[in-house]
Amino acid sequence: MGLIQKKDEKDEIDGIQIIERGEGPDGDEDEQIDLVAGASAEHIAAGTTAEEEDARLEAKIAADAADENLMPEEQDEDDDSDVDDHASKHKKTMIAAFVVAIVIAAVVGFFIGNGGFGGKGVGSATLTEDQLDSTVASYSYNGKKSDITAREAIESQYSLDKVKNSDGNYTAPSADVILSYVRNKILLDAAEDEGITVSSKEMKKYAEDSIGTSDYGTMAKQYGVSKDQAKQIVRQSATLQKLYKKKAGDSASMPTAPTEPSDGNEDTASKDYADYIINLAGDEWDSEKGTWKDENSTYAKAFANDAFTADSATYKQAMTAYYTAYQQYSSQASSASSKWTGYANGLYAKANISIFGLFA
Repeated sequence: MGLIQKKDEKDEIDGIQIIERGEGPDGDEDEQIDLVAGASAEHIAAGTTAEEEDARLEAKIAADAADENLMPEEQDEDDDSDVDDHASKHKKTMIAAFVVAIVIAAVVGFFIGNGGFGGKGVGSATLTEDQLDSTVASYSYNGKKSDITAREAIESQYSLDKVKNSDGNYTAPSADVILSYVRNKILLDAAEDEGITVSSKEMKKYAEDSIGTSDYGTMAKQYGVSKDQAKQIVRQSATLQKLYKKKAGDSASMPTAPTEPSDGNEDTASKDYADYIINLAGDEWDSEKGTWKDENSTYAKAFANDAFTADSATYKQAMTAYYTAYQQYSSQASSASSKWTGYANGLYAKANISIFGLFA
């Protein structure tokens, strides 16, 4: 369960930023898609050209991460008002934070067992008030069996009011909601086993960096949850962030593209572009000698046929540095994601779950 507020700057976790369609060195700037709607973790965004593969890998992570049960549903303006009113009552109000999202995206080895689906539970797609504490699923992990109530599953992603129908009943939690709940429970248990805790200060920083505010009252009002729910969301997400960092390691931050010249001329040169390149190159540049420390280094190879000095560089050369930095970032992000996938799948392979009723 997570909250995230749309912001112009990109959300980032330990240096790994969410990449949306149209971003990256070869992105289509005309198609800007915020990470606030999308398919479930099992519906993967399509790839593009070979030149964009590194960037699209990150777009794939972001697209996979957008579990459909955490996203606002699109409303068709042409539908009649009754349909719109009904759909609006079920509008998804919670948006996945990146940590939780990448957790879901990384999982491919989750097992479903213990007798399969159906045969138990409330046996209805809507629940009355007295059925909210009925068991809708059970799962076992490391030999321990746990039951999941409808209330627990619903409140892992929504407030009860948001799923309450006009007749006073509640929409039963979907299978996807239940699976996401179990996955996060397993990861939170693993974080506890690792001795991972988060302080109030860490929660505050996480909330301000990821959501834009650390005021739980503001979060509760904005997302239609209680203050206790909002605080729990932040605590869990911050905990999983630390678990991800411990298991997947640190990654470099996504580079920012150089500012385009006002005249649109790629051969426009300036000291700022030279500083930009040197800043990206970091230790690969020898500032005393004014050249590359090692001719076999990444940036030295990138500029093998396009030398520049620390005094001036063109926008075109700055873009060469940007592509080089972006490839390094994408490679590191891919490595971190691979490590996390292996770790998460190892945990999920120990789990079995029975869901008592499949609902959309």
